[in-house]
Amino acid sequence: MCFDDGRTCFGHNRLRRSSGTIRTGRCQNGNGCKKILVAYFSHTGNTEKVAQLIQSKTGADIFKIETAAPYPSVYRETTELAKQEKADNARPALKNKVENMAQYDVVFVGFPIWWHTAPMAVATFADGYDFSGKTVITFCTSGGSPISESTPDINKWFKGANVIEGIRAYPDDTAATEKWLAGLNL
Repeated sequence: MCFDDGRTCFGHNRLRRSSGTIRTGRCQNGNGCKKILVAYFSHTGNTEKVAQLIQSKTGADIFKIETAAPYPSVYRETTELAKQEKADNARPALKNKVENMAQYDVVFVGFPIWWHTAPMAVATFADGYDFSGKTVITFCTSGGSPISESTPDINKWFKGANVIEGIRAYPDDTAATEKWLAGLNL
């Protein structure tokens, strides 16, 4: 699927540049295709919904960043733990790993904003791979904080990546997320 912007096409887990026509089909090797991953951390399900939308529109692979020890289900307990992890610059252990991260050229990274940044599980995720030469595109969910508050940490954590600050997305506003995707100039 290609967007009307004439620049961005998604399909069959590959991103390609378009000459301006809307078309579908498989990417051919050697024509600018990029392999895409959507990696996300979600505690309440909001970020997961946005990640699934991005995955469905791009044909990307999808990976849920999960901590080995789940966060509490009680909101206040979770926020206190998140606050302490941030203060300690903690790296909570993760439950799983991406197989063959080297194959991906573009990695969308999604997360809720906790204490004005991404949860420390995202830092653990970033520490686990070499992002040199990759494009990392962020998106977040938040009740009030802008994504820009997380960008300094994201730039620090995803060493060597070309980080593109994305959007604060809302799970029920799919049109805004789709418009943002269409406007990406990859």
